[in-house]
Amino acid sequence: MENLIHSIITLDNQEKYIVLNQATYQGNSYYFVAKVTDNEEDILEEFKLLELVEESGEKRVQLVKDEKIIALLTKYFQKEETE
Repeated sequence: MENLIHSIITLDNQEKYIVLNQATYQGNSYYFVAKVTDNEEDILEEFKLLELVEESGEKRVQLVKDEKIIALLTKYFQKEETE
């Protein structure tokens, strides 16, 4: 997995997010992100968990909706913060 921490991801709806942390679980890549302003100078208090998916040979991210994965990643990312 390519290290995207501190990189800006622009979603299809043109919202921009900075990658705060990332993880791989069962071969899938996940990102903990925070929304940034359009000029990318300020971080807003809007957070998401995104999953990298590949469709028709193109990579994109989508919102994680599986509650079990959300709980697992939340514990993992909280543990990373305390170390």
